[in-house]
Amino acid sequence: MGHIDRSEVVRASVWIRPTGEALGRIREVTRCLSLRGGGPEVEPHLTLLAGIETTRMDAGLKLKRLASRLSPFTVRLGKIDWRADYFRCLYVTAERTRELVAAQRAAHEAFEMNPPAPFKPRVSLFYGTLDDETERELAEATGGILEVSFKATAVQLVNAAPGVPVSAWRTMSEWKLAELEAAAHS
Repeated sequence: MGHIDRSEVVRASVWIRPTGEALGRIREVTRCLSLRGGGPEVEPHLTLLAGIETTRMDAGLKLKRLASRLSPFTVRLGKIDWRADYFRCLYVTAERTRELVAAQRAAHEAFEMNPPAPFKPRVSLFYGTLDDETERELAEATGGILEVSFKATAVQLVNAAPGVPVSAWRTMSEWKLAELEAAAHS
């Protein structure tokens, strides 16, 4: 008889967090925008997958499987843009590299979800509802560009889901990319 998973049901997203100097520069911009625009401070991240709803144990296993399929890769950021959407109010676009697209596809496969089309990778800088002119002014205040890059070295399962306030988002699990594969060769 199989094991019955009685762990709690979680609603979550899979993130890659910026690292190193890029993280510091992004945090400077998010702090400045939060002060000027009045929105919540955004924890810098690039979402690979949103809308997960499964048990905590299943999510942890799937995240581990995802991490084992990916090797570290570089994420390059560039143009600051905006949209009339609370979570995309102001963001910096990420270059759609082969590795990043493959990571997004692997996340959807690992969690057995159909990928949304098209994938427009980004790191949000400001959450809020602003008029177009204010969004443009805030984007211009940043210089309109944030050319930084960072090495994606881990994936995280975060309780970022509808109904969970931004201030309550927490990392539930994290796995280093290709950690299992590297351990197997040691």
